[in-house]
Amino acid sequence: MIRILAMAAAVLTAIPGQARPLVSATDEVRARALAAKFDGTILIGDLRSGPTILTMGPNPVAPSAVWRWASITKQLTGVLVMQEVNRGRLHLDAPVSRYWPEWRSPGAARIRIRDLLRHNSGLPQPDESPADKDGIPSFYGAGAVAPADSAAGFCAGPLKRNPPAKFDYNNCDTIVLAEILRRITGKPFETLARERFARPLGMRNFGVFRFGQTPPAQVRPTGQDRQFEGKLDLGLNGASGAAYGTIADLWRFDRALLSGRLLPSAQREAMWKSERENGFYAFHQWVFPAKLKGCRKPVRVVERQGLIAGIEHRNYLLPESGRVLILFGRHRPVDYGDPWEGKGFAFDLLSAVACR
Repeated sequence: MIRILAMAAAVLTAIPGQARPLVSATDEVRARALAAKFDGTILIGDLRSGPTILTMGPNPVAPSAVWRWASITKQLTGVLVMQEVNRGRLHLDAPVSRYWPEWRSPGAARIRIRDLLRHNSGLPQPDESPADKDGIPSFYGAGAVAPADSAAGFCAGPLKRNPPAKFDYNNCDTIVLAEILRRITGKPFETLARERFARPLGMRNFGVFRFGQTPPAQVRPTGQDRQFEGKLDLGLNGASGAAYGTIADLWRFDRALLSGRLLPSAQREAMWKSERENGFYAFHQWVFPAKLKGCRKPVRVVERQGLIAGIEHRNYLLPESGRVLILFGRHRPVDYGDPWEGKGFAFDLLSAVACR
């Protein structure tokens, strides 16, 4: 049971048996979230003292509420890929054709695993498929197909650019990676995520939306983008955006990643290596130095964003301090801002968490 510590416009909770982390930072985060009228849930985590959860908004959801994780799912996929690299079954500079010989993409022999992880593949862009009457690209609309079919079909179509191409955020990259993982492990993404993350880490409410099936109860959007609610099959995103769970479930994943439980340090650092030329995008997550307010030197931030139909999230890991900031928002547009710009809502909250 989660113990209630305070109640106002925000509800502050902590996991039993663990001290509240960063008390002054928590107070500042709460104050800034209230001022910004943030509608959602915030988790502040620390490897030493544990997590604190703030539930915000006019009608706060329970800390145990299940949220769609959207593209934070890609972060899980990146870790699964690097686990296979660590086991010697995947090689970052090998082409897709080594693991999927019959893949019909014209780039099968040139697109490397590394290119898929960094969105440098040049694959067709789902967001540019013809839109239906609701403005939804056909890749995601009424004629959408299961992720395995889209990997072999749409994602194997004519290349937009020759690989390695300029960064172009693309769900096809992750959908193809999931098919490669299935072929080398014999297990689909959902099974791998449950076996390697959910069960050993105690992520009790974790799951993956399944294509063509009614999704389980979850937090619904309240902002202007809620008009897309019910018009998208959340399962069609597969490994690119179909995971769901509580905010505490994501904390358990983050904690295991930061503590070295999921990957040896060498593979984790390889996953987090980024360059300015690629927009600081590493392997399915952004990694950048941020000059946060109150910190004496730039802080390395690992960021994963997620957005589906009015639900918008940020997952921030601070490897050097062992701290985490998770923002789950349900009222889009959420003006998070970009921390590397030195201003904005997320910048202020990260400064409080990292520099206190």
